[in-house]
Amino acid sequence: MPPSITLARAEQLFALCNGRICCPCSTPAPCIPFLYPDNGCWARAHEMCRLMIADGAQPEKVWIRGWLAVSSHNKPDCLVNWAWHVAPTLQVLINGWPQTYVIDPSLFNEPVPLATWKGIQGDPSASLTPTGADQYWPDGGTDPTYAGTNSDLAHYRNVLKLRSAGADGPPPYTNCMVQPAGTQWFGLIEGNQTRRWFTWGWPAGTHVLWHLMPLTPCPGAAQLAWGVAVERANATQATYWITVRNLTGDRVRFAGRYNILP
Repeated sequence: MPPSITLARAEQLFALCNGRICCPCSTPAPCIPFLYPDNGCWARAHEMCRLMIADGAQPEKVWIRGWLAVSSHNKPDCLVNWAWHVAPTLQVLINGWPQTYVIDPSLFNEPVPLATWKGIQGDPSASLTPTGADQYWPDGGTDPTYAGTNSDLAHYRNVLKLRSAGADGPPPYTNCMVQPAGTQWFGLIEGNQTRRWFTWGWPAGTHVLWHLMPLTPCPGAAQLAWGVAVERANATQATYWITVRNLTGDRVRFAGRYNILP
């Protein structure tokens, strides 16, 4: 068994892997297509292990087999079905005891215990098989030169890019999401485009602060800028006109958020 690490170190290694997430509309290599959960987990897991090993860690892998069904914001129909799935694991010291944690940015935003990872996949009777980090396929085989990994990742980058360029647009898919409190609308804006939205019926005596939050991940630079104008629609109501500018060449999905100040 590999030596145990702290949870803080596991979180650092998760961030190392998740930092390689692909901008879904452009998918520049060597990004990892976490936002295409449908397929390619074996290549994602192998590349994540490579990154962690290069950073001095000793990951392993866990393979799950069963009738797997996972809700996902990153697939247009909101549901991913697998016969098997794989992700890297780390031994994490929790209250003085080593526990297996899974590193899987396609499903979670942080390292999670093995039971949590299994539970979200919808089949309580699914089987788990731990292996070393070098196993590439569920039934064996390795990819020591990462030639297969690179080829498979390139394929799924292209698939993600094609999906994002289509009618469904880039992930996440807002039909799969519950609109949270403080979000007035979800929007999609094309690359290098400027568009204006309006929202009406706000009490004129209320102080409202507007904020545009990109939902489509694309690390490296700012994605959106915006400006707010206001119209006094009548004696008691105001309309806000919000102009959004996409600073990138990629389509961006976003949330129009508001906060009512005291």
